[in-house]
Amino acid sequence: MSCSLIGAAPLPPVVCPAGGPVGSVDLRVTSAHGGPEALPLRTINRLEEGDTLHYKPLLRSGEQRKGDVSFVLVPANPAAAGEKLLVLQPKAANKPQQWKTPWRVAVVAFVYGPSGLDTKKVRNFLSRDDELVAQLADYAEKTAQTEALISALSSPNSSAAAVQSALQGFSSQYGLNVQLDRTASPNQQAMTLFRTLNPAIASYDPITPQVSQQVGQTASLATSVATLFFGSPVGLAAGGTAMLLELRSVAFPKAEFRSSFAQSMPGDGLGLCGRRDAAAPHTRVAYLWATRVPNAGPPLMTVEKGNSLPAGVKSPVPVSVAEPEWKNVDRVRNWSLIPETGKAIPITVQRLADVKSLELDLIQNVKPGHYSLAANWDWDHFQLKGGVDVRPLGDFTHVRPTAASQDLLVARTGKVPITLAGADFEFVTKVEIEKAGDKFATPAPVPFILPAGLRHGPQDKIDVQVNTIDMEPGQYRLLMTQVDSKAHPVNLKILPAPPRIDNLPVLLNQGATRIDYRLRGQRLDLITRLEVAHGKAELGPASDPNSRAVSLTMGPGIEPGTGLTAKAYVEDRSEPLTYSDAVRIVGPLPRVTEVRVTQPPDQDVQLEPGELPGGVYLSAMVRVTHLHSNGVLRLTCEQSGSQTISFKLGERSGPLSLQQLAPGQLFLSFDASAWVSGCNLQVTVANGHEGESEPFPMGRIVRAPRIERFEPLIETAADGAYRATITGQNLETIEQVGWSAESASPVTALPLPLAGDATRQSLVVQMPAPGDPPGSLWVWLRGEAKARATRVRP
Repeated sequence: MSCSLIGAAPLPPVVCPAGGPVGSVDLRVTSAHGGPEALPLRTINRLEEGDTLHYKPLLRSGEQRKGDVSFVLVPANPAAAGEKLLVLQPKAANKPQQWKTPWRVAVVAFVYGPSGLDTKKVRNFLSRDDELVAQLADYAEKTAQTEALISALSSPNSSAAAVQSALQGFSSQYGLNVQLDRTASPNQQAMTLFRTLNPAIASYDPITPQVSQQVGQTASLATSVATLFFGSPVGLAAGGTAMLLELRSVAFPKAEFRSSFAQSMPGDGLGLCGRRDAAAPHTRVAYLWATRVPNAGPPLMTVEKGNSLPAGVKSPVPVSVAEPEWKNVDRVRNWSLIPETGKAIPITVQRLADVKSLELDLIQNVKPGHYSLAANWDWDHFQLKGGVDVRPLGDFTHVRPTAASQDLLVARTGKVPITLAGADFEFVTKVEIEKAGDKFATPAPVPFILPAGLRHGPQDKIDVQVNTIDMEPGQYRLLMTQVDSKAHPVNLKILPAPPRIDNLPVLLNQGATRIDYRLRGQRLDLITRLEVAHGKAELGPASDPNSRAVSLTMGPGIEPGTGLTAKAYVEDRSEPLTYSDAVRIVGPLPRVTEVRVTQPPDQDVQLEPGELPGGVYLSAMVRVTHLHSNGVLRLTCEQSGSQTISFKLGERSGPLSLQQLAPGQLFLSFDASAWVSGCNLQVTVANGHEGESEPFPMGRIVRAPRIERFEPLIETAADGAYRATITGQNLETIEQVGWSAESASPVTALPLPLAGDATRQSLVVQMPAPGDPPGSLWVWLRGEAKARATRVRP
């Protein structure tokens, strides 16, 4: 039967964080019941009567192993064994040795004396000390915790969870009341613990930015643990110094016992480390390493929820197990994943004592699927209840906010809860956000919630909360980190505030099917499409964010009083903005059917049909259909930029008035001097805000002169021409004069105001003498080619 698994490969040196190498050994156990292989003593769970303890020196090239080795055994049942402790016969350390166990063993200690071991008077002294067995058992427990912490601190492959678990175990084993913050880094937790043990380590800086310094400091932590184990100024020696003095005086006279702990070697070998300083004269040094044997069956464990794991990453799996059995899980060997079909896959498993979880180190080539967990308990094979589901890490290439969430991401609105979709988010551990394209941006943390929880199976959505209070519109990136500590960017767009329309509703009169309208508001250029119930909307160019033309074409038969909803589709938004009562159907438009203007009876200059005298008060009769009580009449020129004068029904101001004589019949008095000559005056009627009638022409304003007198002058011109003086108003409008429509004489003088009455003028004209009988005077107004007859005769 083979009793060693150490291969022929060169043996690596033992690296001790404190003290020095004592030697490498292979300690194993073979079963009296014919187990298939020799198992490491370090993890043996049942050491029965008749089992064999095997020792083998592991030597490097040129190394020699001097001295003796032995085992100290503590029985599981001292009453049945008839003794409390047994020291086995020392044997030469330079070759393989073996010993039979006389009964079931609870604690086994390996003793190595480089200068030999003297066992005289041992048995006589063993019966004198009742505390020795308890001390040896306590020493074995604390040795195991110390080795676990040193291994976690020394290994570059240890996860944060594994280091944290080892720290918690070390602290509790030594009875230290140290509060460790689980949210802090493992290095910071270690410093909290070690500062309690030894203030001399307080200079360690766990957050140093230098990687090389971090590595050195982590090594110094392991050194501190080892130094404390061997004995320190605060008296910590793994349960240790007092017990070793007792063991030296009772079991091995003239021997200085020194603590040792084991470093793992290839093939389950042990590299022992201990103090190597010189001993007192005439004193033999002996090194002791101990381990407890639980003598229990395999732990009954059930895998709990949170058992969805990614391949290639160390992940914790929560388990339920009785507390006494949980302490022995570190002794389980040969862990493996059992697929539903196929061969078992060996894996590495670490007990996380403080959270009652197993840390599984899954290799990259573990295929997705459901697996059972199995392992060995000594020579027996057992399997956990339940299992684990191996899944790939989430691929965030196509992750986007849901449509409804994207619409909520508006700049400077505060904390916005949104939902992301497009991947399996079950392994997300951290979310941050940063401005895209900003090289100096610092990622900000983003709160998030997984619907089912971390490692609780596929989750195709994740809820995050983005605080947009200080964000400008633009492109951002969410950095989503999974359990592999790699951040994956997810594009995110922060939107500007939505468009605002200030001049709704659009009023559409019954019977009208089309209206051209100009929207007023803010950010109207963001609108890409406009829809209106029972009609169609055509948007104009988006050249102005504050103004936008729109043409509405509505279906027939919509009753007055109906309010129609409009939907505005906005750039980068999935859902439209809804405007209720955006288009309101009102009564039919008023319509002007007739306008009759009364001309002044004493008009000096003849006006053509359709012309209105300027500068005078006029009256008109206006007929209107669909007129409401809130109607307004407006007068304005057809030409743009002219003055508009409005009259409300029943309004009267001096000679200005608008009165309703009968339904649909209005009497209007107005001052025509408000408009310049040449204005094509037109009238419209509006029923409040419900629409305005089409313009109805009233006539063309003509600012004609008013001639009061025509007086010939006695003196004649040098050429004998006829000269006269015209007195009146608006004489500046006369460009030519004559006695017929065919004979025109230009007016070269300008009118002068009369003294004492600036409203009246006088104008001197020169023209041929009138005929016989004399005819009436004709005038040509400025800008006109056709003569106008007057009532003036010479």
